[in-house]
Amino acid sequence: MIIIPKPTTKMRKKDFRQKKIRLRKNFFLTAIVIILLWTLLALFIYFVEPNQFAAIPTFFVLLFFSLLFTTSTIFANSRRGTIISLTLIIFLFLRYIGVGNIINLLLLIGLVISTEIYFSKR
Repeated sequence: MIIIPKPTTKMRKKDFRQKKIRLRKNFFLTAIVIILLWTLLALFIYFVEPNQFAAIPTFFVLLFFSLLFTTSTIFANSRRGTIISLTLIIFLFLRYIGVGNIINLLLLIGLVISTEIYFSKR
């Protein structure tokens, strides 16, 4: 949470405006990184065969970072973005090895909700 100071009588309007601009986040670079990561992931899916060396770990790493930046931007919270991205990657990995089903998904969702409640209460 960003705390924007209120202008005081001692602070000039120009100084207040400059401080407000410095505290504001710039999402242009983040948007470029998100578009680049999703493009790399799409190109990776299209051009790389799954039986090539290290194709599966590279896919999961690219997908994790794509989801991380996207969800962190959507929720405006890096912790929530990390938790959701990690949960989706874990479920997709479970699906890849053949044990991903609805019960595992519900257990992961319960774990995510309890983790979020724990960290928000702290």
